[in-house]
Amino acid sequence: MKQTAQLFLATTKMLLRDRAAFLLALIFPIVFVLAFAVFDVSFDTGGLTGVDYFEYVLPALLAIGLMNFAMVGMAASVARYREQQILKRIVVTPLRPSSFIAGQVGARVLLAAVQTGLIMVVGTLVGGSLGSSWPLLFVISTLGNLIFISLGFAIAGRVRTVDAANNVAGLMTTPLMFFSGSFFPVESMPGWLQPLADLLPLTPLIDSMRAIALQGAALTDLGSELALIAAWIIAGLGLARMTFRFSEM
Repeated sequence: MKQTAQLFLATTKMLLRDRAAFLLALIFPIVFVLAFAVFDVSFDTGGLTGVDYFEYVLPALLAIGLMNFAMVGMAASVARYREQQILKRIVVTPLRPSSFIAGQVGARVLLAAVQTGLIMVVGTLVGGSLGSSWPLLFVISTLGNLIFISLGFAIAGRVRTVDAANNVAGLMTTPLMFFSGSFFPVESMPGWLQPLADLLPLTPLIDSMRAIALQGAALTDLGSELALIAAWIIAGLGLARMTFRFSEM
């Protein structure tokens, strides 16, 4: 526990010191929030009455922001450690690899919560609505973080450089943004694509956040979404376990 706590603090400080990367991670989703708030778009909101398009898309922007911060950030960070031979050195030190991983995950979960809170505040200030269950949104966002952090580790287990990690992570996050019902309902997609879209890791996260923010759903109302999120957490951890190595590949 002591090792994990020390690594958590050290990792958090390192992420904050890289101000350019950290601010970019914060600014990217906020730019999306402001862009959607400015334009008055008339669009199908999936049958939700009394909900405008910005209110419909705001929960999705929360999910997209944490996906990029967790998956892209973790993949690039761990790939950088591999490039610098830090991972290889950890193996021959008394530091337990599990403590290193826990410190990395804990720091990113904390900073992702800060990002989520900032998006929520900005989105509300510019006219959006996220309901009154903000703590529940934070709980769901944390579960989502576990999915995308584990997928980030899985990516880092298969690449050798930061550039490769960024490219692979970007290649994965871009289709997720457009095929998970972020900007338009899944029901508007071709029929053959809808079952696949429903199974993507971002889809249950967006669906649960929308249900909480726009319909006042409680945790007990999100059985199917939580089951799929749990399945992706298990699958992501299993994939990371199979692919990630501290030693050279």
